[in-house]
Amino acid sequence: MKFQINNHGSLIGFAPVDDTAQAWWDEHVEWAPMFGNQYMVDHRHAQNIIDGIQAASDELGAGGPTGGKQQA
Repeated sequence: MKFQINNHGSLIGFAPVDDTAQAWWDEHVEWAPMFGNQYMVDHRHAQNIIDGIQAASDELGAGGPTGGKQQA
């Protein structure tokens, strides 16, 4: 399960890279607007999502978020 996570200041972009990541997002995040291929999340909520992704990745033994991850 891989996500590309980009810090855009007050918004954090999450782009699921594979089908497992998309399925996790669909199951665990109620709604987020899209901009291009990224789901945009207010920076105040992004850390909870990052923690959820990391926990799920640890369970799968699949590492964690990828790319330009920056703490929100």
